[in-house]
Amino acid sequence: MTIIDIHTHAFADGIAPKAIEALEKSSGTKALLDGTTSDLLRSMKKAEVVLSVIQPVATKPAQVRAINTWASQIAGNGLLSFATLYPGQPDWEEEIEQIKRVGFLGVKLHPDYQNFDPDDRALFPMYEKLQAENLIVLYHAGDDISFPPPGRGTPQRLSNLIGHFPDLRVIAAHLGGFEMWDAVEENLVGKDIYFDTCYTFGCLKTERIVRIIERHGFDRILFGTDSPWKDQQEEIQNILHLDISDEAQRGILGENARTLLNLREL
Repeated sequence: MTIIDIHTHAFADGIAPKAIEALEKSSGTKALLDGTTSDLLRSMKKAEVVLSVIQPVATKPAQVRAINTWASQIAGNGLLSFATLYPGQPDWEEEIEQIKRVGFLGVKLHPDYQNFDPDDRALFPMYEKLQAENLIVLYHAGDDISFPPPGRGTPQRLSNLIGHFPDLRVIAAHLGGFEMWDAVEENLVGKDIYFDTCYTFGCLKTERIVRIIERHGFDRILFGTDSPWKDQQEEIQNILHLDISDEAQRGILGENARTLLNLREL
């Protein structure tokens, strides 16, 4: 079975200790890894994960190019990274062109860390460009444990977004919206949007996870862990213990991501 983790985090070795310390403090959560790519690779080997996709977030426009340069350099040997983009940065169009030129497959956006609403019309030109370049967009969706609720990446706003941009390939993390799953079922389930599974087990009853997966369609569910905040091996077992078909398990754990990312060989 090919296992692809669509949602992981890692940092350059020089900043990883400081970044992890700051995130542990803001979230009140202890990281399970040290935040480096080498530690992520050790976790992958233990869990038999073939590919981990790193999802970087720039918290200010000035960080974007440096993060993307690092992200392009660490790709390979089981690691892939999306790019970062700061909504509203003055050179967003040039940055998207650079992202595409380098070969990134998508970008990660975080409404809370980056201070924006997903359906803000001021960002529509940026979305038009992302859609035209066929880049995937992964959003943090729902609340974030580092910020007081409510989070800005609500299911309603994501529904508005995909209504305006039907060809934009969107992944809503945390099964469509962390701690907003009522709104997920009301606004996103069944629509043309991907969900990832990160940070849902232990936060949501497994019966409801299965219900959302079945109502939404397992072919639009992607395995994600939010590593280093969750253990990859444990999260794989959580998927395997769900009362769903073997085909659904294979799709969620890797085949759906392989298709979305257009990966012929791993």
